[in-house]
Amino acid sequence: MAKADQQDQALSRHKRKIKWIGILGTLFTLYVLSFMIPHVSLKHFSLTMQNKEQIQDSLSKDSTVLSNNPFELPVDSFEQLLNVQIHERADQKQ
Repeated sequence: MAKADQQDQALSRHKRKIKWIGILGTLFTLYVLSFMIPHVSLKHFSLTMQNKEQIQDSLSKDSTVLSNNPFELPVDSFEQLLNVQIHERADQKQ
C-alpha cells in the first residue's frame, strides 16, 4: 500500500487529478449501468392453502396450535406442555 501511495505522489499534480477523475468516473459509470441493465425476472407461484381440517389432523398433541390471529407467534411445544401441566395443577387444587 505504501508503494502505491509513493507512486501516486510521484506523479505530477495534473496527472494524479486525471487518474482519480478516471477511476471515479469509471466507478460512477458502472454504478449507473447497474440500474440500466435488466434484472433477472423471478418466476414464482403461490402455494395452495390446505383445509383447516387437514392441518389440524396433521398436528399432534405436542405440536403447536395454529391460531386465527396472524400476529401471534407460535408456541414452543415445551412451553405448551408446561402450560398444560400448570393448568392441570391449578384445576387439581380447586
